[in-house]
Amino acid sequence: MDLKMEEVPGMKNALIISAGGFGRTVYNMMQHDVANGVDWRVVGFLDNRAGLAAGAPLPLLGDPLTYRCRPYEEFLCALGDPAQRRRFAAPLLAQGAAFMSLLTGLHKAIGLTMGVGCLFEPEVRVGVDTHLGDFVFIMSTAVIGYEVEIGSYATIGSFAFVGGRARIGSDVVIHPHATILPGVAVGDGAVIGAGAVVMADVPPGVTMIGNPAKVFRFK
Repeated sequence: MDLKMEEVPGMKNALIISAGGFGRTVYNMMQHDVANGVDWRVVGFLDNRAGLAAGAPLPLLGDPLTYRCRPYEEFLCALGDPAQRRRFAAPLLAQGAAFMSLLTGLHKAIGLTMGVGCLFEPEVRVGVDTHLGDFVFIMSTAVIGYEVEIGSYATIGSFAFVGGRARIGSDVVIHPHATILPGVAVGDGAVIGAGAVVMADVPPGVTMIGNPAKVFRFK
């Protein structure tokens, strides 16, 4: 066995799912996290794209769909698309794998609760009594108001604003610079376009664009 993969007492081996651009960005964030080298150490990537090995800062250790996890390992899913996060996390979750959350740069708030596998890029602001499900990604400089609920596998883009008491469903994607006004509910699987201003509740599965935001229909 590679020495880097062996168990170190008191420390977890962290594996990043995806060696693509976002995966390498997450690796860079992890190098500057206070828990690096204390609670865990990054040992490699899980990715089935062999062509990415040359540009990866650590080795590709296997395919996340077939990898057999060990008790001393933790995983972080670095895939921006909610459907891909679900797909590649599912086989590991079925094995009972532990998924870590990366909270680099998060300005913590009173009453904030979250599930597993969440990721915060730098300079995220979150209001009090906010609840996040599993595998929620919030990108840099996003602002989340108080008492907001965000469902599992949602992605909140950079510079987005989510007003107080808004409800964001599971698998929602909110693109950069979008605004969700306070109290608005966004249904599961909806997509909010870049710069959109959402002033009313959004049905599940639709795409909203514009100011004020309206349903976009593909022709």
